[in-house]
Amino acid sequence: MMLKKFIGLLTLMIVLSFSAVSAAQLQPVTDDLGLLGAEELKSINQKIKSMEQTHGIKIGIWFTKMKNNTDMITASNNFLDQNFAKSKNGSIVLIVDMNLRKYEMATNSLMLQKITDTDGIPFLKGEFQPALHNGDYYGAANSFVDGVDKLVSYYEKNGQPYGSAPDGIDFAALGGAIIVALLCGLGIRSWLIGSMSNIHHASEATDYLQKNSVNINENRDTYLFKNVTRTKKSSNSSSRGGGGSHGGGGHGGGGGSF
Repeated sequence: MMLKKFIGLLTLMIVLSFSAVSAAQLQPVTDDLGLLGAEELKSINQKIKSMEQTHGIKIGIWFTKMKNNTDMITASNNFLDQNFAKSKNGSIVLIVDMNLRKYEMATNSLMLQKITDTDGIPFLKGEFQPALHNGDYYGAANSFVDGVDKLVSYYEKNGQPYGSAPDGIDFAALGGAIIVALLCGLGIRSWLIGSMSNIHHASEATDYLQKNSVNINENRDTYLFKNVTRTKKSSNSSSRGGGGSHGGGGHGGGGGSF
């Protein structure tokens, strides 16, 4: 009986130790394809860990090849929830799929308050997508991390996410003031024009001409300007709304192609 208890306790200790080791081995950046050099991988992991301590957040990046039918939104949400969910101030992950050349970001509910789908996610895309397009994967990872740092720092400094209207501005009052100013300006202009004795209102354009002083003998249309209308083509972007509709569960995020 005692032997069975001892064996059971020993087995439990081995399982717990293995779990702890596995969790400890998971680095912020997972490169399944060898796109980053050893020193690059070490450098970016150290950079992320330092930022995590500074802001109390979690950041994960995964370079991989997904199956053709993989739902990138679900994959990014699961990658976050299973590996980076435990953070004090929020978590964000980036998956780069080299099979279909797509990427997807996911944020949890805490990070969604700091990096919104409407402003923060597009900002991040602009930071790292050019490097992805050019095949600079180390640069893309660095730009992504730097972009997260900028957005989280902005939130910490201003108390609201990037793209939000500053507190204390009454837009209704501002609009009313603009309207009043315009009306006053129009009133002063009309008074000045009316006070000029050598100016009077002409009801028709021909009032400005002297009779029989103009003889038009040629009729020609001369175009000075042209107006070109362009319609933007739809993109593969999967950026979601500001309410965290990135697959449900309070997630935010967005993605695209490169």
